[in-house]
Amino acid sequence: MAPVSGTLVSKGSSASLAVALPLLVVALVLLSAAFRPELVVEVSRADFVLVSLFLGGGAAWLTGRSIATTWRPYRQAVLYALLLGCVVRFFHFALFEGTLLSLHYFLTDTAFLVAIATLGFRAERARQMATRYGWIYRQSGFFGWLEGGAGTRSGGS
Repeated sequence: MAPVSGTLVSKGSSASLAVALPLLVVALVLLSAAFRPELVVEVSRADFVLVSLFLGGGAAWLTGRSIATTWRPYRQAVLYALLLGCVVRFFHFALFEGTLLSLHYFLTDTAFLVAIATLGFRAERARQMATRYGWIYRQSGFFGWLEGGAGTRSGGS
């Protein structure tokens, strides 16, 4: 059940929509690339893996982490992921003769990049909350944090 003092998106729950939805998008894109490649792959699977997954996904992960590291708002990570979507689409066009102005492939690449940037943002924010505010929060999984810092133990008085 959701805590009363906030939403699952804003709190540090590992089961929040801010974690579950990006994980679902990443899983859907990867499964589509494996079983129905025409949905996400325009030219070849190697092109998709190199440009969209490794280059774009790596840049999106680092973008999300850097936005969180500097304590900037999450919406900047989304904005930068949209710009990365444009760059990834250009790389597909320039390097592998893909379609530059393909709305379908732009949306699928960009959805994947926003999801990866979100996960990078959440991973870094969970680490920050546990290390900088260790007396209040402790890390709960890779993407979440809970109240109850290092000095508090549950089951006590």
